[in-house]
Amino acid sequence: MRLALFLVGLSSRNRQCRLSQMTSIPKTEVGSTSKRRPSEGERRFAERFTFSAVAEIMNVGSPIRVSARVSDISRSGCYLDAINVFAQGTKIRLTICHANQQFDAAATVVYSLPDMGMGITFDSVDAEMSAVLDRWIAEVKGEIVPLGNHQMLSNMMSDYSRVERDVLG
Repeated sequence: MRLALFLVGLSSRNRQCRLSQMTSIPKTEVGSTSKRRPSEGERRFAERFTFSAVAEIMNVGSPIRVSARVSDISRSGCYLDAINVFAQGTKIRLTICHANQQFDAAATVVYSLPDMGMGITFDSVDAEMSAVLDRWIAEVKGEIVPLGNHQMLSNMMSDYSRVERDVLG
């Protein structure tokens, strides 16, 4: 359905170009990864993870801000679902918010699909922001418990003790 909406209104020449770009992007399950090696024309060298978060993009050269949703993330960049996109090569300031944490980085638009989204590469990430990114990726990989779940786990553990006491006497 999404592909059909995208193809409406494109000339047949553009349609072939965009379709070939889109078919090279593998579909993955939530929390899954794409481990294939990048083809010659691709620039992805970091493992990508399905991820959902709110993002705000600001064009470095103007006060224009765009809201987006992060759908894939890696150590080197992300894909943003957005209706309004910036042109390829645009230098941006990216802010991603997830689980009460914020990630900020200078970045560049690697490719842009009008009315769909943008591929972003991080240009510079300081140590503090790198730690936030590492935590999110570890959460998606299942290596650590997401920050928002600590209270829930604590409640479950206290309930477990109560249930154990009531059942076992």
